[in-house]
Amino acid sequence: MPSPFALRLPRIVNSAVKLAIGFALLVCISFAGCRSPYYADRGAGLGALAGAGAGAIIGNATGGNAGSGALIGAGLGALTGAAVGNEMDAMAAQNRAAIAAQMGRQVQAGAANIQEVVSMSRAGVDQRLIQNYVRTSGVVAPLAARDVIYLHEQGVSADVIQVMQNPPARAPGFVAGAPPMIVEEHYYGPPVYVAPHFGYHH
Repeated sequence: MPSPFALRLPRIVNSAVKLAIGFALLVCISFAGCRSPYYADRGAGLGALAGAGAGAIIGNATGGNAGSGALIGAGLGALTGAAVGNEMDAMAAQNRAAIAAQMGRQVQAGAANIQEVVSMSRAGVDQRLIQNYVRTSGVVAPLAARDVIYLHEQGVSADVIQVMQNPPARAPGFVAGAPPMIVEEHYYGPPVYVAPHFGYHH
């Protein structure tokens, strides 16, 4: 008759495999989302992280499985974050479309750069649209003193330059923590005594 541990081994391995696959998917979603210029991707990545943490805590606190709670929480967090981010992407796209209508060409998604802002200003794009573009897209690099002087010389308004100097905070990148600790408990059944059989000589 197999030992109780041998009977539990397939269940333990199955749970460990599910947890490893879920953790790998969570890391992939987070890395992909945090590096994307789109709010929907970043929202999905950060939502998955927050949901996994909350799901693990709730699953553990209610006496359930923390791993399953983390996977369910990660899925719900990713969906919620993506939905919110998608709405923000739609607003940014509308802003770029309004600018494109005034400039006569498309405006690429992504962080604003100095030449793009100068081109918008020269094309007579409404200053509020340029400010919204910088607020929603961020800036490629912080402005140096020479950049501010250049922008003034090119006729960019002081309000737009001010927004470029104080862009929105970028979402923090994902920092991997320590790998999870796996605690293995061995179960040993009660001692077994086997009586010697007839004809046994020691």
